[in-house]
Amino acid sequence: MARPVVHKTLQAKMEAAREKHRRYYAKGDILQRRKDLHTCIKKCDKEADALSKEIARAVKKALHGCDDDDESEPDTDDSSDDDEIDTLSDLPSCLLAIKHAKDDMLKLIGADPCEFAEGELAKFVESIPDDRTTKGDISIIANSIAEIEKLLKRVIPAQDQILNFCGVSPEWHAADTVSRFLRTSVAYLEDIQMLEMSGGVPELTTAHLLGELMYQKGIKI
Repeated sequence: MARPVVHKTLQAKMEAAREKHRRYYAKGDILQRRKDLHTCIKKCDKEADALSKEIARAVKKALHGCDDDDESEPDTDDSSDDDEIDTLSDLPSCLLAIKHAKDDMLKLIGADPCEFAEGELAKFVESIPDDRTTKGDISIIANSIAEIEKLLKRVIPAQDQILNFCGVSPEWHAADTVSRFLRTSVAYLEDIQMLEMSGGVPELTTAHLLGELMYQKGIKI
């Protein structure tokens, strides 16, 4: 039995062909985005590992006066902030402050600020009632910004002191990497917050669908 004719006119056949092409290229775009995301995650994991080793070496050099190339695992001290050195009177104390802030940063944000921002946005979306009678809980975003800014307040004075002690050195660059990671994370969340406050959920949704959010573009501070 012959297949029934679905598209009887030339116009209908052309429209069907265009739709087929759109679906094909849309699928390819999705696969490419997944590939790019996987590559980005692997790169961020490597950067986080390199950052941990770099800060550990800087601390060891300042404390012991040597720059051993031994790549042993950095010390993972889970002591509270009260036990952290609260004075930045010398280079070792500054480097230890950076190391502790970096450890807390990775616990809070993880290795990828893009994934962190995506997760916080998902939490906000989940807080929106199904009947849309009330707005979502934007304090989810605001609270995360506040937590990251607390870490920045610990990092910036230490970074400034490192600059005073040894100039633009490897130790300063290690501190600057932590600072830029935190500032990038704050910028991603503030972008979400400002869109929600200025245009509400519709504008935020549109920006997300178009891939226009800062974290979707992977913009770094």
